[in-house]
Amino acid sequence: MKEFKTEAITENLHSVLEFIDGQLELIGCPMKPQMQIDISVEEIFVNIARYLCPERSNAFVVAMLWYAMLTGSDIRFEAPVSKQLYDGLTGTLIPALAKGGFRAIRLEGEVTSERVETQGGVVSGLSCGADSFYTLHCYGGEDAPVGKKLTHLSYYMADYLFPFVKPPYDVDVLIDEQEKLYNEHVLEYAGMIAEHHKLPFLVVRTNLDRDYYRGGLIFTGMYRFLACTLALEHLFSLYLISSSGNADNVGEPSISSPTQSYEDLICSCCGTESLNYQLSDHVSRVKKLEAIADDPDVRQYLSVCYNSAAGGVNCGKCFGCWKTLIPLDFLGKLDGFSRVFNLKSYYGNRRHVFEQLVHYSFRPEAAAARDINRQLLSLAETVTSDSAKEFIEVYTELQNRNTV
Repeated sequence: MKEFKTEAITENLHSVLEFIDGQLELIGCPMKPQMQIDISVEEIFVNIARYLCPERSNAFVVAMLWYAMLTGSDIRFEAPVSKQLYDGLTGTLIPALAKGGFRAIRLEGEVTSERVETQGGVVSGLSCGADSFYTLHCYGGEDAPVGKKLTHLSYYMADYLFPFVKPPYDVDVLIDEQEKLYNEHVLEYAGMIAEHHKLPFLVVRTNLDRDYYRGGLIFTGMYRFLACTLALEHLFSLYLISSSGNADNVGEPSISSPTQSYEDLICSCCGTESLNYQLSDHVSRVKKLEAIADDPDVRQYLSVCYNSAAGGVNCGKCFGCWKTLIPLDFLGKLDGFSRVFNLKSYYGNRRHVFEQLVHYSFRPEAAAARDINRQLLSLAETVTSDSAKEFIEVYTELQNRNTV
């Protein structure tokens, strides 16, 4: 296969099309498909040329920060870094991470306070999870706050997790499997949802996992997502981040902390003169599900775990599923989600599911599960469902055993 490399500027579009047309003619491609391919290539190339931001190292520095501080490697950059970002990293985030067990590093290169020219877009990622659906619910319609109505939705293919997998394993094989099992169907769903809302949909693919992080999303996720957005700084001026709403998202960072536990700190330090971030309101999981449960797209495409089977059915056996199934059950909304959950299995094993969640919350690292239990107990006091009463019984029984 022949390759053609050129600088991504609009002036080079003609040479790109010449190369592609030449290759298509060699294989006898008919004129009509060739014209359709040319249109698609032009759209992709022009978007890359207009919206990627190669004149700043902002995306590179944020993407590499966790890795560099883990290994004690200074970061040197040729293209300038925005001063606001540089000050946020060197003055606040790097010292905070160093106190939490990371190695202090230096950022070396030119710094500029000049703003990047931007189209002023407002973007949010759409993973088809409850948090991202809630952000779309709040900011996707005409009643969105002034200046914060979404102009784009995105999907960043930088989020491989590999749950429940123990070494030894081949990361590249796992990435391929994850793309086929999870990313492909979620990507398809997200594109359809964006079309329903008449919003442009951008997909960003990166080599962060294959070449650097090799998994470990929970420790690096926020750095990855901010880096993908910074790479498109010519297009966006605001990134609305779908926070989980957990109360522990404002904790102190440490080398063993998920980025979710200190995402407020990361976002406050990684803005630039042209691009800012806003975490979606710290609304509880229960409140989010209550707000979005009647949305037809949510009922059709909700994806809350990385172990979903072919066809997008969630596994029903992980924390991501438990914290979704149980509140929807209490709210009397669960029957509307038969396409994305095996409800026969859940209803037949409901008490066991409750026991699994409560047992999981006893683990020291399971602060999010304890937060969900508090939400469920509070909700159970306001509804009259049999499932809510059963959960209170299970929780009380197991909690008493655990404290004896």
